Amino acid sequence: MEKRQEAMNRERLTLKRVAKARARAEQVQQELEVATAELGLTNGAFDRSLPPAVRHGDLGWAIEQNARIEERVQKATEELGEVSELLEQASAEGL
Repeated sequence: MEKRQEAMNRERLTLKRVAKARARAEQVQQELEVATAELGLTNGAFDRSLPPAVRHGDLGWAIEQNARIEERVQKATEELGEVSELLEQASAEGL
């Protein structure tokens, strides 16, 4: 009987950890979504404000780098959303 109680306690603890991980993943996902939007606004400002003639050298590199970072943050946001879904499924299934 004691082993069964220990197993149930471990399962409850695991479920709590999964729920905590899911909540944290969702929070980070929201932060990444905001960062993606902010990067998009920054890139839009560059596009509207800087004529092509000045987009060379370090400035040109920085603009391109910013666009690549935006793409990577967007991809990470999507992947974290998938992780959140998996954690939600695991929580709902009781692992």
